[in-house]
Amino acid sequence: MNRHFAVLARLCFVVSACCAASATAADESPLVRLTFQAETPSGRVSDERTLDGKIVAEPEGAGILFLDRGGRLWPITPDRLKSREETGETFTPFSQAEMADALKAEFGDGFEIVTTRHYVLCTEAGREYARWAGMLFERLMGAFKTNWDKPQLDFHEPEFPLCAVILRDKASFAKFALADAGPGVLDALGYYSTLSNRMVMYDLTAGVGGSRPRNAVELNAKLNGQVANVSTIVHEATHQIAFNSGIHVRMADNPFWLVEGLAMYFETPDLSNAAGWRTVGRVNTPRLRKYGEYIRNRRPADSLKAMLSADEKFHAANTALDSYSEAWALTYYLIKTKRAAYMTYLASLNKKGIALKKDTADERLAEFEAAFGDFEDVERGFIRYMNNLSRP
Repeated sequence: MNRHFAVLARLCFVVSACCAASATAADESPLVRLTFQAETPSGRVSDERTLDGKIVAEPEGAGILFLDRGGRLWPITPDRLKSREETGETFTPFSQAEMADALKAEFGDGFEIVTTRHYVLCTEAGREYARWAGMLFERLMGAFKTNWDKPQLDFHEPEFPLCAVILRDKASFAKFALADAGPGVLDALGYYSTLSNRMVMYDLTAGVGGSRPRNAVELNAKLNGQVANVSTIVHEATHQIAFNSGIHVRMADNPFWLVEGLAMYFETPDLSNAAGWRTVGRVNTPRLRKYGEYIRNRRPADSLKAMLSADEKFHAANTALDSYSEAWALTYYLIKTKRAAYMTYLASLNKKGIALKKDTADERLAEFEAAFGDFEDVERGFIRYMNNLSRP
């Protein structure tokens, strides 16, 4: 396989269990009909399928990155492509009704469809739970828009209806997630897939305090006691919104600290307010506590530079939690003290588009300094700010 397309294929299968795709801006792309076999994250090759969509990238001799009308990305190598037909029509995303019909056909009679303004929720956990999740996501969407619909950024309404799949319980989730995203997400409460552009989660009230909630009052009572778990779902929903509203670009070489840091900035849910989201940008106490422990006990001198230069620390078991806490801390510091520069940085990364190669460590640091200034100056200010904030 061509090494550039190998990068695309690998990036397509990146799914974060604590982790992130963007809407592609509406355009006049031709509608193409492809028949192909897909390869799953586990390496299984599927039966042939025929889908309508548009070509997003086609590195010479390497294959195709194909976006179907439901918003799913398909990396297709030349040996998996069986036929290609130009329809003579223009690409249009699924409407909500078309998305709902497609999900019904895919998941079958055991699932129901609940819709909100931006979301199509496919649920086997009951309509009441799906309505709760849909309203939570809509409130988050409103808060996200309030924060990031600024002239410096290309914020826009999602091109596709945002899809969330809600499984009945943890066991059902694990079975589905293993086939959909691989073993890396089995212990998660939910995940957002850059491949399918879907959130996948399960009923957090299943098995909590006996029987399932019978109404909205009982449901809210159970969920209000699970703020940490709800925060994880908010984290994943933030990824989905960011990658579908122009804040991040799907399939770009997005620095992991940036993507995760922004999601953690929003993961302080306001469960007491049905109309708004007053807690965005508040100190994320669990992340701050973890970062304070990291500072006091084991943070190496080059920690920040290493995090900005590469993503490996987030994927190693012995450094992942510390890296997440530092990503939140840096994001909090930059948004609170250098907000305009932070938006400039987001905008500059957005302009780069789909990545056919990963940036080098030097390139990442240069992009950071272009937005925020000399790295050592930023680091000194960051450490001073966080030392004060994390002081017991």
